[in-house]
Amino acid sequence: MGVLIIDLNMPREQYLTLYTTYIRQVRCVARSGQSVLFPVSVLKPFVTLEGVRGSFCLHFDSNNKFKSIERL
Repeated sequence: MGVLIIDLNMPREQYLTLYTTYIRQVRCVARSGQSVLFPVSVLKPFVTLEGVRGSFCLHFDSNNKFKSIERL
């Protein structure tokens, strides 16, 4: 299983735009420098009035399919 660490500072308005439009994925750069694409819906538990902020660990299976996320 692969693991990537990402740092997000996404304002609430940006999250809502992604969540409510046809764009259903987030693309960002992990600390390792790798580009990663994952479903915006997995961020829902971490949304506050300010948006989504913090460091997260993304877990992927052997086929590089998203499995889980946790806040660090």
